[in-house]
Amino acid sequence: MIASEKAAWERELDEWTHEKDPFSLDAIDEAQGETPFSGGEYLHPRQVLRELEKAMPEDVMVSTDIGNINAVAHSYLRFEKPRSFFAPMSFGNCGYALPTIMGAKVAAPHRPAVAYAGDGAWGMSLMETMTAVRHDIPVTAVVFHNRQWGAEKKNQVEFYNRRFVAGELDNQSFAEIGRAMGAEGITVDRLEDVGPALKKAVDMQMNEGKTCIIEIMCTRELGDPFRRDALKKPVRLLEKYQDYV
Repeated sequence: MIASEKAAWERELDEWTHEKDPFSLDAIDEAQGETPFSGGEYLHPRQVLRELEKAMPEDVMVSTDIGNINAVAHSYLRFEKPRSFFAPMSFGNCGYALPTIMGAKVAAPHRPAVAYAGDGAWGMSLMETMTAVRHDIPVTAVVFHNRQWGAEKKNQVEFYNRRFVAGELDNQSFAEIGRAMGAEGITVDRLEDVGPALKKAVDMQMNEGKTCIIEIMCTRELGDPFRRDALKKPVRLLEKYQDYV
């Protein structure tokens, strides 16, 4: 029964190529007329996550950050042994993924180490790229560049009828910034390049001792949030708190 349920879930993931809520469909239409600064096209996050999963090396360690794409990413990660997955859970500790995977790499230098981060969270931790380079802690960072605080915008879609406040991000190339800090940088704007980019970055990590930033240009689609009740009124169970709603 478990095998059957897993197979059904895998089939659903294969068929789920893009988000289908009204906001995401509008975002997909918007992306049709846009060209990333890299010159390619904006990619559907779910398709990107599937290609990353296929290209993951054996014995990999992965950390994920806070963010909308990372919430979706958890469905596309597969591990064969314990101590392989590091997630921030519901603590909201933005900027978690890169320093966490660096610590994991120090503890297990023989294992490939990959961090997932959205561009918002990446802005809080990208300076640690210099730490990785300076102290010879080779890791691979996958940055989903969708030009927004996706988790915050998801709340504003669901609870505020798309009345957006401080949700947009105007970023430079994170791959170029990575190169400026002494790491390698790869910008991906074609779906067929996702897997090869990850394999190349991991090869540089394991065989050349290099940190690499993979910047993936994504549409502004929004998947399910970590918590659906993020902005709902709390339920006060104790009588003394009944007036505080």
